Amino acid sequence: MKRVSTARTKIWRDDELAAAELLRGRFVDYSYDVHTHDKACFALITRGAIRIRMRTTEFVARAGDLYAIDAEEPHAGWPVDNRGWSLRTLYVDLARLQELVGDKVRKGSPGLAGPIIRDRHFNSILYKVHAGSEDAWPPLAREERFSQFVAWLFAYHTRGVPHLPKAGREDKAIRLAREFLDCHLDEKVHLGDVAQAAGLPPFRLFRAFLRTTGMTPHVYQRQARVRFAVGMIRFGHPLREVAMAAGFADQAHLTRIFRKTMGITPGAYRGAYVQQRDSTI
Repeated sequence: MKRVSTARTKIWRDDELAAAELLRGRFVDYSYDVHTHDKACFALITRGAIRIRMRTTEFVARAGDLYAIDAEEPHAGWPVDNRGWSLRTLYVDLARLQELVGDKVRKGSPGLAGPIIRDRHFNSILYKVHAGSEDAWPPLAREERFSQFVAWLFAYHTRGVPHLPKAGREDKAIRLAREFLDCHLDEKVHLGDVAQAAGLPPFRLFRAFLRTTGMTPHVYQRQARVRFAVGMIRFGHPLREVAMAAGFADQAHLTRIFRKTMGITPGAYRGAYVQQRDSTI
């Protein structure tokens, strides 16, 4: 009998923790598509193991490991066996954390010294931050624990501004291609259309885009659609309206791609923000 892919997740937002988003999940026979996050990602594996692929490396993160990656870094993941994995994930803006520790924000935020962090003390702090947020500890207690996390992070697990691969003279073309894709989310576009907007031959544009962003134009467009949908969901728009505006065929299509990228359904993500708004009223 074929096993059914399952993902049991909970997501919420905590304004006391620098407006972080937090996710707790259990995944079986589930795979993440190539995607990026607009914030730094700290994923503490609490059970099982996941194989992760990045631009130039592939590795396994196991229980006790902390997978830490910078914003906008493409990655994908899938289970190493039929037991799947569980995790607690924190998504947060590094530049905002830098302000919390009193550093003057320089041009560009510091990068994470990952992708795997095996620091039992640091990982324990993150677990307590995450569990304390989920269990609604008093604000002061959550903030104090979070301050410990931030201080240890900048003391031991960051490096200089992350290096982003460049495509030489093609930088402007890639920027134009991304802008074209971002502005045509609700349309079916062809590689020739993107190449024309970028001012490069299609094949050259494809290779340069992949080299620069770590993903193909098609995957980037899918990612951009999910990003746009996230923004609309945060502001309370109906999911059917979100699906249409973001370029998905229908709400079911939105749900399928959103879940493959974010690990949760659009409805669950909306629930986290509705709960957050209700708690502040």
